[in-house]
Amino acid sequence: MALATYRGFPLKTVGNSTDVWQVQIKNKLLSGNMTALKKSIDWFCDTATIIDPKEFQSLAGKRNVAAKPTHENFNGYVLKNDTGETNGWYCLFNGRLIKGGKMAIRKHIEAFLIAKQKAEQNSK
Repeated sequence: MALATYRGFPLKTVGNSTDVWQVQIKNKLLSGNMTALKKSIDWFCDTATIIDPKEFQSLAGKRNVAAKPTHENFNGYVLKNDTGETNGWYCLFNGRLIKGGKMAIRKHIEAFLIAKQKAEQNSK
């Protein structure tokens, strides 16, 4: 039986397996994989509410999108999407990371370039 601690809660394995862990929070014994168990502990520490680790395990399966990473060059800026989600686009823009939909990021870049061009014309 392996032992570990996370945020002051003692964790122990179930049987001889190192895949299934247990923790006791208040009077409730929770078990699951280490990642989901840590999320349950974090949730309890942040909200004082106990969530079963199985809830986090089911969410992890839904979020994994097997998509091919996509990128696009727009006016010298590289827009990237690693997840395939509609609002999963991001871009390093003037030293800052901007995230959102592809069209919204394009509009932001265009607005900046237009304002920059107007400022240059006014300074002449």
